Amino acid sequence: MTEPRLPLLSIRRKPKIYVNPKPADKPAPAPKSAKPPKAKAPKPVKEPKLKQPPPKPLSREERIARNRAKKLRQGQEAIASLVANWPSLFDLGYPKLLKVGIAADILDDIKARELDLTRAKASATLMFYTQRVFYQQAHALKQLEKWRVETESAVSPGEEPTP
Repeated sequence: MTEPRLPLLSIRRKPKIYVNPKPADKPAPAPKSAKPPKAKAPKPVKEPKLKQPPPKPLSREERIARNRAKKLRQGQEAIASLVANWPSLFDLGYPKLLKVGIAADILDDIKARELDLTRAKASATLMFYTQRVFYQQAHALKQLEKWRVETESAVSPGEEPTP
């Protein structure tokens, strides 16, 4: 505590006084000519728009019908792409039954031919094709024929087949 203190050094400067320079004298503005101002074109009068009531929301049945029609149209376009690329496999009038594992073969063919179909698009299109009523009917007829052949061969000539 009894240590000697060093003197505190400080520099004292005179305070600087900042003075704004006087603005330069501007020349007097040139007198404006005595021309009358240009007349502005009058704005066209807008007719007030009649407010139309908002469209009535569709009922549930109408929405379902609209969505069903949209999906049907998209599915038909997709099936048309299958028919265009593989006309021997897909027929809209007389659907042919497809083999098990046709999706893998179609994907291989898409890669080999470098078509612009994706795997998801191709599988969705195949699903739509096989869910059509005509395809389901053809499949049911084929199964019925198969069942008849099996039952006829298994039944002896004097017995009646049982379903």
